[in-house]
Amino acid sequence: MSVPMPRKISVSRIGFMLCCFLLPALIGTFASFSIPAPLVDALHQQAALDAVLTAASPSARQAAIAALPDTVDADTAAIVTNGTGPLSARVAAATANMRRETLAQARTAAYKIRLMVITLSVLSAIFAITLMGPDRRG
Repeated sequence: MSVPMPRKISVSRIGFMLCCFLLPALIGTFASFSIPAPLVDALHQQAALDAVLTAASPSARQAAIAALPDTVDADTAAIVTNGTGPLSARVAAATANMRRETLAQARTAAYKIRLMVITLSVLSAIFAITLMGPDRRG
């Protein structure tokens, strides 16, 4: 009968296993910086819509309306530029539309980031477990 030899601790394998767990953590950290992107976009769009209502003159209002397709998304701009009701009602409807779209974008971004971090964490853990498994030397 052979007595199993005690397993040596491999510092490089432990370091590699730590890297397998740190990689998804770092990716998650950096990905978290993209989470506020829909909010920042909404703030810029809201400023453009507010500029339409707070324009000092009719010509400034027309310029602000003309600039909407470049500063807000197409369907939000179309609500203001192609609408037939009072301007304040059209801007209110465009604001509500923009907020719905921003919420949908934020939820989509958050889901994708979570999915990416979870997937990479699980794959890294499987990889680390495989590397830390028993030696195949025999």
